[in-house]
Amino acid sequence: MIRRLVFICCLWPLVAGAQQDEAEVPVARAVAARSKVYFVADSRALGNSFTPVPAVVQAMVDQVVMAATRKATPAAAWGSLVKAKDVVGIKVAAAPGPIGGTHVAVVRAIARGLQTAGVPPDHIVVWDRNREELLAAGYSEHDPDFRLQWIDPTTGYDRNATLTAPVLGRLIWGDRTFGEKKGKRLEDMLSMGDQLSSTSYYATILSERVTKVINVPSLCDSFMCGVNGALANMTLWNVDNWRRFVREPNFGNPYLAEIYADPMVHDKVVFTILDGLVLQFAGGPFPNPNFTRQHLTIYGGRDPVAVDATAIVEIDAYRGPNKLPPIAPVAGHVETAAGMGLGNSAASAIDLVRAVDGSVERR
Repeated sequence: MIRRLVFICCLWPLVAGAQQDEAEVPVARAVAARSKVYFVADSRALGNSFTPVPAVVQAMVDQVVMAATRKATPAAAWGSLVKAKDVVGIKVAAAPGPIGGTHVAVVRAIARGLQTAGVPPDHIVVWDRNREELLAAGYSEHDPDFRLQWIDPTTGYDRNATLTAPVLGRLIWGDRTFGEKKGKRLEDMLSMGDQLSSTSYYATILSERVTKVINVPSLCDSFMCGVNGALANMTLWNVDNWRRFVREPNFGNPYLAEIYADPMVHDKVVFTILDGLVLQFAGGPFPNPNFTRQHLTIYGGRDPVAVDATAIVEIDAYRGPNKLPPIAPVAGHVETAAGMGLGNSAASAIDLVRAVDGSVERR
């Protein structure tokens, strides 16, 4: 099925007008009055050289998912989120590298928890856009606990799963229709020789392969949209022709919120785990060890907006003392997502709950 989203924007009104008739505009959803973000902090989580300690990380992940689902065992917790017949995708953030990105130990803890719920390794797909970044971040194509995949630059995007937005992007190699210039489209007439497009395609892994998704971003900033969090991890890294969405002055707002609202994304993500073992407060979403700090925390919850709002607070707490401007003003898509009913972004509507005892940390 072809999915089309049209984003309300003053840019390129002619393109928008030409496609408005066949578009589906995301509508606001009802949102709970309060959201809970569960967390576990453990000083033993990292050993030397920022290396995760697998047994400790496994316990942290188990505690977060059990608390969030109110189940007594990891098997019951994961079983309440997915079924054994599901193909479960684990969307990681590999771009920040082996230190600032999603750690393999966290992903393996999730995969092993899913296995206790009856999901076999062949039905657990760990993916990100780029194979080289996955391998550089420490992932293996031969891991016994999951199947590693990436988005092939030439065949990895689904021609039948599209989204449109009234902002043009210059296509480059790796975009689904790069090189298929027709010569008569309005975009081509405006292009001055470049191939431009207002269409993006979803990754086939998301559109066809996986039936449920565990979203696992890392606690990292982004020069493109403020925070490389739950919303960005499931949107920017799963579509082609994505660069157009994060140009100044909007930095991804409102596009990331509106893409996440598409059932292609929203209806598949059943849980978000934020890997906060390490916090990267500048230079993201790419590796910059000079701006990384041990944070020793795993967060989780069903509300991706609340998870991102929590990440913004944690990152900005490091940026101020290092004489860097806050990321909150650049991460406007998070507040927009709250306005669309995707979750809560206001601190007054978020409970930060210790998974081990249920106590609430106020901010």
